Amino acid sequence: MALSSDAIFEKIIDGIKDNEAKAKAVNGVFLFKITKDGKVTKEWTLDLKSAKVYEGPAKDTKVDTTLTVSDEDLVDIALGKLNSQAAFLKGKLKVAGNIMLTQKLVPLLKAGPKL
Repeated sequence: MALSSDAIFEKIIDGIKDNEAKAKAVNGVFLFKITKDGKVTKEWTLDLKSAKVYEGPAKDTKVDTTLTVSDEDLVDIALGKLNSQAAFLKGKLKVAGNIMLTQKLVPLLKAGPKL
């Protein structure tokens, strides 16, 4: 099933190809659980220890942080329409695991006008 947020992950994949060292500097593994109508419909893994991004659960590595967010809210966060901290406080973005590591993710999620 194609989701609007897929474009964000494609952009992140391209960004990591362009700057692997910056991605590896984050040194964390993130699992995004993307929801639609309250149900998890897709998962994406950002393995920034080895600079890999792929659809599905983490393979052969331990997840440091799991983020659960709706497809629409993730797009709004990437476009700058929704502040990630505000989304977290409103319960639109749920974070489990190493919450401090998510601060290093913010620059990667800024999608800019290409979406």
